[in-house]
Amino acid sequence: MDVLTLTMGQVLSSVQSPLSMAMDEPVLHRFIAYLTEKKSELERNPGQHIKLELQHELVASVRHSFRQNILAGEKHLHILAHMLASHFFDGEFELHSNVIGTLPDGNRPFLIRERITREILFSQPDLDLGNHLLDNFRYQKDRAWLPLELSANFVEYIPRTTAPLTNTSGVNRLTSRVKAEEELWNKVTDELFRVDELVSRDKHFRQYSKYVKDIFGVKIVCDDEPTCLRVHERLKAIKADDPLCRSWLPASSVEQKPHAIPPNKLLGYVEVKDYLTCAKEQMKKTGWRALKSVVKWNDGLFELQVQPLANYYLELDHMAGPSHSSFKSARDRMREDLAQQYPLYGFYRQLLKMLFLGNESYFECENASVAIV
Repeated sequence: MDVLTLTMGQVLSSVQSPLSMAMDEPVLHRFIAYLTEKKSELERNPGQHIKLELQHELVASVRHSFRQNILAGEKHLHILAHMLASHFFDGEFELHSNVIGTLPDGNRPFLIRERITREILFSQPDLDLGNHLLDNFRYQKDRAWLPLELSANFVEYIPRTTAPLTNTSGVNRLTSRVKAEEELWNKVTDELFRVDELVSRDKHFRQYSKYVKDIFGVKIVCDDEPTCLRVHERLKAIKADDPLCRSWLPASSVEQKPHAIPPNKLLGYVEVKDYLTCAKEQMKKTGWRALKSVVKWNDGLFELQVQPLANYYLELDHMAGPSHSSFKSARDRMREDLAQQYPLYGFYRQLLKMLFLGNESYFECENASVAIV
């Protein structure tokens, strides 16, 4: 048996991680690069047993880096959303925190919405923002007061006026959303094992849709589909020095890196998928419609959707209804099935859950084990 004791020095000398665009804290993405290297080693030598010994110092550093990475990503997401809202709403908009949840029996969804300030938005993680709002409410069942359960939360950017003469952009609202931290360890594992490729290759898993691995997303909701197309073109044309985008921000809020995108453009487009005007056979079976892009801003990747208002409300119903729970259940079943068929995937999933969520333990699979020393 090979025993590998992983120290901080080894992590800091590791190669660049393929996940560095999504996880840009140096300790974190170098640690993931190390795990990627060991995964490849095990796949090349399936009979070899490797024991990973992780130092407490390293585990604490990885957790801290993970947390800091999410906080930094959230800050940049909210800054980007503020810039875009300022551009489309002439700098005049309100912020609303939205929480979608279910009662403890899981069968009665609800939405809670409250107005918040910029100071509140930037002072706490998005997940805490949602949980703090839910903590104000309890559900009485069998004479006991039970906490509510969070399904999703997001922030809305609403124009102060919707009068046609003052809001001529056709944009109804913007939203920003961060995927909950509890999901990210799953997403990192999926990326390490290229789960989308496994699903497409393996007949057993083809029943499952591809699962989006985005973390930070902005949605621009328009009055109708023709407006979506106009707004999409307007987005691509926004200048990096647009005065409305910069109007509310102090110069030190974020370090813009224009070398990463086309000259004098605010956003660099990495990918665009058209689910508005594409052929019928290419449309989403769920009826979801939008222009969905991956954009680069400030050396980070963000998902950017331009969606008609009618579809936005349908999506809210989906997020608050049983179809969303069914989707999550199907996704979790897929991962459990995958762990049974590919034990190394299950091992890594358990390892990253332990590291990101703080449940230290010893565990192993057929050819690998891990211990905190």
